[in-house]
Amino acid sequence: MKVPKGGHRQAMKIGSLTCNMIALFAAVFCCGISSVSGADFCIELTGSEFNRGHERRGDADACAGDVSSNIKDVARDRARNNANNAITSQCLRDVTHTIGQQACARINLVANTSPNSRTDFPLAANPNADSVRYIGRGVGGSASVNLCVVARDVRVRTRSVVDAHCPHDGGLLPHRIFVTARARARCAVICSSP
Repeated sequence: MKVPKGGHRQAMKIGSLTCNMIALFAAVFCCGISSVSGADFCIELTGSEFNRGHERRGDADACAGDVSSNIKDVARDRARNNANNAITSQCLRDVTHTIGQQACARINLVANTSPNSRTDFPLAANPNADSVRYIGRGVGGSASVNLCVVARDVRVRTRSVVDAHCPHDGGLLPHRIFVTARARARCAVICSSP
């Protein structure tokens, strides 16, 4: 097979460009890893550190059919928000700097006391939770820790009833779907790498 004139040089340029692209992606990927390792984590307080939690419900309903496809998610979100809102003031008022430091030290991190805590990124919960929300700085003035709340789904119940206000197709009776979800929220502290 005959290589066209200048073909070897063009192949070398393509190979060099490919190597440069791989090096660029590797650099970006490595930077991503280092920034993740320096990220903040929302560490749930144990019962011995702060033995309080609130369980709340969330409801949703819709006519059976396409409209009702996401009502379980709506009910879960409402239950999580209600539980988070129920415990937020208690977390902010009662979780001290000492409690926060103990919780973070448990997993070799330090409590985040920065007055400019970043809240524009999703926090990772430890252990995992169904929702995580930053709530602000706790008690203690300049030494206060940044706090969050975590919520876990407890249960979801669904029932349907005949409802003449709902449309019906194919001669079936119109049904309305009712969903009740429950979630439990607990206080957590934002911890960072030392």
